Amino acid sequence: MFLRSFFIQAGWNYERFQNLGFAFSLQPALEKIYPDREKLKAALLRHLQIFNTQPYMASFVLGNIARMEERAAAAGEGELKSLPGVKQALASSFASIGDRIFWGRLKPMTVQVCLLVWSACGFYGWLFTGMNEEAAFGVLLAGPLSGIAVYSIFSIYIRWTGLAAGYACGGSANCALDAANWPRLIRLLSAAGFAMSLAIALLSFGLLAGFNCGACRAPDLLLKIGLPVAVLALHRVLRALGRSVFFTAGLLLAVSVLAFSLLKLEPFKLYL
Repeated sequence: MFLRSFFIQAGWNYERFQNLGFAFSLQPALEKIYPDREKLKAALLRHLQIFNTQPYMASFVLGNIARMEERAAAAGEGELKSLPGVKQALASSFASIGDRIFWGRLKPMTVQVCLLVWSACGFYGWLFTGMNEEAAFGVLLAGPLSGIAVYSIFSIYIRWTGLAAGYACGGSANCALDAANWPRLIRLLSAAGFAMSLAIALLSFGLLAGFNCGACRAPDLLLKIGLPVAVLALHRVLRALGRSVFFTAGLLLAVSVLAFSLLKLEPFKLYL
């Protein structure tokens, strides 16, 4: 089931979404639970109804449903009455959690990890596109592979532990929702992403100022590096206060225009 869960999206369709992948992933458990071919066929058809969740979090639902099918085979089909409701409730809950963790945090972090690894290895072609120095092939690969590795390790761990956690508490509509402190994990990933954004901003704007400023005075350098850091800090504060992305972008634009007007700076010549 764990190996098959990697292909849960392979049969994705607009009518019933991940139903084919879910049935395919659950099939090994059903074959063990229902040696009778007719009962096995009925069980597979049961799970060809609409199903959709965050693909990496589907293991929590798979483990739960496998346990419910196991109990139904032992105690009678009356146990199956609550199965559709439990399955839908868990799919919705884990879709919300998984989207925030993987699409909202870990996916952008793959790029951040890549840029930081490249910077640590001395490759600045991602920042200075006109560089004539050729980077080693290993360095070029190290960046994206590091980001992919961080993402993959996390997703594989969730798939594996989710299957076990779902099976352990199968039968409940809130099964495995307490398997981790999800809000705390989301906050930690947000903080880690912001820290990496801050590091990339300091590094990139610091390099731009250093390469193009020459013998700039210390206050000028502090201004050049402080502006992007202030933008990130303001963005972080507004998002923490629950402001929308559009409000945040509008306020940042207004503050930027005001700051450049008061300081009489030319934004397009500030770093070049």
